[in-house]
Amino acid sequence: MAELKDIVDQIQKRDLDKALEICELTENNNNKHIILNFKGVIYLLKNNHDLAETNFLNSINENNKFEDPVKNLYILYLKKKKYKELLIYAKKLIEIDKLNHQYYYQLAYAFELNDDFDSAIKFYKIYLDYDVKDRKKALNNIGSIYLRKNKPKIALDYFLEAIKFGEDKIILNNILNSYIKLRDITNIEIFFEKAKKIDQNYIEFIFNNAEYLILKNKINEAIKILKENTNKSKFLVSLLRLYFNTAQNDKGIELLNNSKNQFKDNPELYNYLGLRSLYEGNFDDGWKYYEYRYSKKIDFFPEIKEWTGEKIDKKNIVVFNEQGLGDAIQFSKYLVPLTKIANKVTFVVQKNIKNLFKEDIRNLFVETIETSKDKKYDFKIALGSLIKFFYKDKIRYGNQLIQSDKELDLKWKNQISNSKLNVGLTWSGSFNGPNEPFRSIEIRKFEKFFSLNANFYCLQNEIWERDLEYFRSFQINDFSKYDLNEIASIIRNLDLVITIDTSLLHLSASLNKETWGILSLYPDWRWGEFNNINPYESLKIYKQRQFNEWDSVLDEIYLNLDSKIKKFN
Repeated sequence: MAELKDIVDQIQKRDLDKALEICELTENNNNKHIILNFKGVIYLLKNNHDLAETNFLNSINENNKFEDPVKNLYILYLKKKKYKELLIYAKKLIEIDKLNHQYYYQLAYAFELNDDFDSAIKFYKIYLDYDVKDRKKALNNIGSIYLRKNKPKIALDYFLEAIKFGEDKIILNNILNSYIKLRDITNIEIFFEKAKKIDQNYIEFIFNNAEYLILKNKINEAIKILKENTNKSKFLVSLLRLYFNTAQNDKGIELLNNSKNQFKDNPELYNYLGLRSLYEGNFDDGWKYYEYRYSKKIDFFPEIKEWTGEKIDKKNIVVFNEQGLGDAIQFSKYLVPLTKIANKVTFVVQKNIKNLFKEDIRNLFVETIETSKDKKYDFKIALGSLIKFFYKDKIRYGNQLIQSDKELDLKWKNQISNSKLNVGLTWSGSFNGPNEPFRSIEIRKFEKFFSLNANFYCLQNEIWERDLEYFRSFQINDFSKYDLNEIASIIRNLDLVITIDTSLLHLSASLNKETWGILSLYPDWRWGEFNNINPYESLKIYKQRQFNEWDSVLDEIYLNLDSKIKKFN
């Protein structure tokens, strides 16, 4: 035992060669697993990660119940960013000692680094169930996961709980980021000042400052901040988006061309390049880089092989919607050609929209995550990845998958009066939806619409704070409380839907209802060249002509609506 103490003493003194020498002299059959672990520690301190790994693994082979080398491998794989291996040994730590609360935190963190967010949240919560001291970090991590899942309301609950254990710049900026995504101006201002006071040079505060300036339409000030930090990918992406969103295309193209060297192996930049390429019609690069989208990391069937176009006439394939409701509605039509080349196609969607999809198409079955978990499939593919195989196919309305409930259709037919033209309206999207705040329009800009002789119906389920007072004062029927199944039947019984770019645009157009879509100057990629291949038959597009100027577009819509109402009456 004296020799083992000598090794520890030499390691603490950082006399690593001497420690290694004692290891060689001391090793025997009884202590081999301990000595191998010491060697691993020494090589780790020497930054020889390969020899460190070999010795830790050999130590475990000698004694698979020995905890120290497993802990050390966790540290090593964290350093080397080998996250799959990190997860393996995080699980082993739990197997060795289920009572060590810290191991649940480490397992949660390993799941988080492997983008298995549901499992990460599960084990962070198990960790929090114990009387642990470091609650703040776990709560902050859960909040950060929900932010990455684009759920700032839920994220905010965890951040606000975390900050009870002490303010710091990380949590303050996470709270600020959440309020920016939620467009909550009052709380943005409160936490902006708090975050600024604690560290105005913190990089996350600088980014939040730029995002806040964009929200306030102080575009030039935001550009100045972003330009000063384009060596960081999220600043670069934000600046690229801002240039194109504000019609500064020449600057956007110049920045894109000058930044190509930063794109190598950077998922965030590759994803942006994919979206830009798809918008322009460069589909070869577009589909390749679209695979780097953040939502692609969500994989409900990790053990199943991904389909890459091979023959599947005798195989079963599961297609899962990894993105938003609008994507499920718009891109579900590409399942139709898939059913013609596969033995069986299972489409997995969110539970709240399952009933929107037809189930009478040969070889097609619609499931939810809950009902599909234990079923066997030969191949899988994310819905967003399926598009590239069939985007050139012409798919007409009659072959699309969206339907409404006939009983609900009849219910609303009896409730909606046909004495006037019935117009559904959506003027803003989700607070944290794509292209916000550029795609949404203040409801006050529609004021003169409500003087027309028509019935107006609010179809969206979120009302921004800025719109609440006007919304309550206008003559508009509030249908915001209904789910999409009900909204589909409501749309069936309207004469027209006027909407910005949200899932309701895709729902209305997929139901073949006359739809007037209002798009921003630089809209989502699907409204570029892609839309020319397979456009909605019932959709008329009104596109913004000048950045931050909706009046001319709305004037045109108003005149067309007025004419339509006069013909109806």
